[in-house]
Amino acid sequence: MVDMKAVKNAYATYSVMPELSYKIIEHLMTNPEAEIIWKLLKYNDAEAWSKPNLTKKEKAAMIYDGVGAQDDFNIFFDYFMDESTNKEKSFLRIYPAQVFPTTRTYGICCINIEVFIHSQINHLSNYTTRLDTIIQKILEILNGCDVNGVGVLYFDASVTTYNRIITAGEKPYKGKVITMGVNLA
Repeated sequence: MVDMKAVKNAYATYSVMPELSYKIIEHLMTNPEAEIIWKLLKYNDAEAWSKPNLTKKEKAAMIYDGVGAQDDFNIFFDYFMDESTNKEKSFLRIYPAQVFPTTRTYGICCINIEVFIHSQINHLSNYTTRLDTIIQKILEILNGCDVNGVGVLYFDASVTTYNRIITAGEKPYKGKVITMGVNLA
């Protein structure tokens, strides 16, 4: 007789996939190197980079919890803005976009990290842009990082050719999307 439980356990379940987005944000909330990301998401002026660091409570208040108007928040765990907005704001969206099974026991989950900035607030007083600073800092912090038990995130074409940064957006929002990978079982 075939032990069906043993057969089932021999296949990848991708059980951590629903938690990926939150675990990444949780890591960014506690990593001191990520403070610049939080400041650039919260403050809309050209001096945002020089503002004081946010508290954990202030960071948490920026994350959409499914209640209220979406344009009152900056961080989301899915793609696509359900409500149109023209507010001068910055948005961060993190979500598992695709899964490519490599074997029956694991696969590569591609995680999209989208950053959209209203064009009127993109330039900063330190002669950089909000968009490129956030994208670079996210890549610096997350590439090669074991995120809260999820696995090691990577931006590595030798592992998967799906890793990339693309330009996106539609007026008045400028955006970039990083696609990173993580191996899941």
